[in-house]
Amino acid sequence: MLAKTRVTEVQVYRGTATVTRCGEVELKAGRNILYVAGMTNSAAADSFKLKFPEKVRAVNIQIVGMDALGDDEEKETDRIAKEIAEINYQIETCNMMLDLRKKNGDFSNRTNITIEEQEKIMAALPEQILTLHKELDELTEKQKKLNDEFAKAKEEEDKPIIMAELAADEDMTTPFILQYQENQCSWVPKYEIEYKDDQSPLAVSMKAQIRQSSGEDWKQIKVTLYTGNPSGSKELPEMSTIELSLYEPPKAPPKGMRGVKAAMMDSAAMAGGTENLASMALMGMSMNAAMNMATVKMDTAEVSEEETMTAFILPNLRDVLSDTDGNIAELQSFTVNAKYNVLAIPSVDDKCYLTAEIVAAEWPLPPAEAAVYLRDTFAGNVYVDAGADTETLLLSLGQDERLTVVRTESPKKTQDVFLKNTKKQLCKTNIRIVNNSSDTLSLLVKDQIPVSTDKAIVIDVSNISDGVQDEETGEVKWLLFAEPNKTVSIDLEYTISWPKDKKLTERRTGGLGGKKFCNICGAQVFGKFCPECGSVVN
Repeated sequence: MLAKTRVTEVQVYRGTATVTRCGEVELKAGRNILYVAGMTNSAAADSFKLKFPEKVRAVNIQIVGMDALGDDEEKETDRIAKEIAEINYQIETCNMMLDLRKKNGDFSNRTNITIEEQEKIMAALPEQILTLHKELDELTEKQKKLNDEFAKAKEEEDKPIIMAELAADEDMTTPFILQYQENQCSWVPKYEIEYKDDQSPLAVSMKAQIRQSSGEDWKQIKVTLYTGNPSGSKELPEMSTIELSLYEPPKAPPKGMRGVKAAMMDSAAMAGGTENLASMALMGMSMNAAMNMATVKMDTAEVSEEETMTAFILPNLRDVLSDTDGNIAELQSFTVNAKYNVLAIPSVDDKCYLTAEIVAAEWPLPPAEAAVYLRDTFAGNVYVDAGADTETLLLSLGQDERLTVVRTESPKKTQDVFLKNTKKQLCKTNIRIVNNSSDTLSLLVKDQIPVSTDKAIVIDVSNISDGVQDEETGEVKWLLFAEPNKTVSIDLEYTISWPKDKKLTERRTGGLGGKKFCNICGAQVFGKFCPECGSVVN
C-alpha cells in the first residue's frame, strides 16, 4: 500500500528546515505493510519521524526504494509508459494513413479508374489530409505531456520510500504525519531602513528571504522561521591552554645581509605609507519629495521567544517555490532613535556621507544586509551588525552631495636641529567644507596625526582647531555645524622630530586586509555573525 503525502508546515532555520507532511491511509485490523512517499533526495535520511494515533503500533520502519513495492503496486512510470506506447501507436497509424491518402491521390499508374472517380477522390482529399494533420498535432502534444509526466514520475520514484510495518487494533481510516530535516532550505534576513528627516527616527523593516531547492514547490503551507540552527548546539566551546614564554631575539645576520634586508624593509614601508584606504562605494542620494503613494505592506509575523532562539510565525498560508529567490516574507517593523551627522574623512575619501548613530542594544535583529531609502529614494546597501562588540552602531545612509570638502596638505619642511642632533619636519593641513544647501547640517570631520612607535620619534601638536585628539590612535575629530552657503575652515599642524642619523618611515595599519570568512558555509563575515548561516565567527 503506497501512501502519498503533502507538505502542510515548514519550520525554517538559518541552514536547514523541518518539513511536516500529512497523509491518510486505510488500515486493517492486524498487520499492515505501508509505503510512505514524500521524502526528497536532499533530506537527511536518518531524521524522519512517522506519527500515528495511539491505536496504531509500529513493528518495523526502514527506508527502501520503489522496487520494494513489488508487483502488487503499479508504478506511476509503468502506467504512463503504457499510455505513451498507446499514443505512439496512434501516431504511427496516423502517419500511415497520411501516406496512404497521398498515394491514393496519385493516378499516374492507375488505369482502371474513371475521371469522375478521380475528381471525387481529389475533392475529398484536402479535408481528409487536414483532419489527419490536426489529429497528428493533438497526439504529438499528448505525447509531449506524457513524456514530461514520465520524467517527473521517474524523479519521484527515485526518491526514498519509508516502509512501515504497522499493527492496528481495528479497521480504520487514519491520518498520519511524516517529518524530516530538509537540507536544501534556509533563510536570510533582509532589512529596509528609511530615513525621513533629521528629526525623525529611522523606520526599520525586517524581511526574510526563504530559499529552498528540494525540487518540490510547497503550496499553501504554514511557515515558521527560526533565528538559529539545530546543528549549532552539537558541540560546546572549549578553551585552549595559554602558554607564556620569554622572548629571545634572533641572532643578527651578517652585516652585508642585514643591510640588504633593511633596505628592502624600508622600501616596502615607504610604499605602504603612500597608499590610501579604499573609498566607500555607495550610491548618490537624491532628496526628491515623496510621491503620494505608499509601499504595499504585508502582514507581519508573530514573534515568539523560544528557549534558545527567536521564532517568527508567518501569518496566513503561503507558497514557497523551489529554486527561486522570490520567497520574501515580512517579519517585523519598528523605529529606532538615531543621531544624524554628515561624516567627512577627507584623508581617505573626498566625499561626504550621511550617517545615523544608534545604540546597538536598540537594534534587536541579527546581522544582515540592509537596503537604505532616503525619503523613498534607494541610496544603496549597507551591512548592519549590532553584535560586533560595540555600544553604538554607525550606519551609512549614502553619499551626501550637499557638502563639498577640500583637503590641502602644505609641502613638508624638514630642517636640521644641530644642537640636539635631530631632524625636524613641519606638517600643515587645511580642510575646507562648503555647505551648498539651505539647511544647517551637523558635521563630523575626521583626520589623523601619526603615532610614534619609537621613543626617539617625538610628535608635537601645535594646532588642531579645537578638535578632540585620541592620543592612542592619532585620530582627531571635529563636531561642527555647517551653516547654509558658508565655508568652515579647519587647520591641523604638528612637528615630527627624530635622530638625524635615522631614516623616518611611515606605515598605515588596517586597510583592506583582515577579511574573515565563515568556517561553516564560507561566506565573508564583517562582524561577529555569519550573514548566510548565522554561525558565530571569532
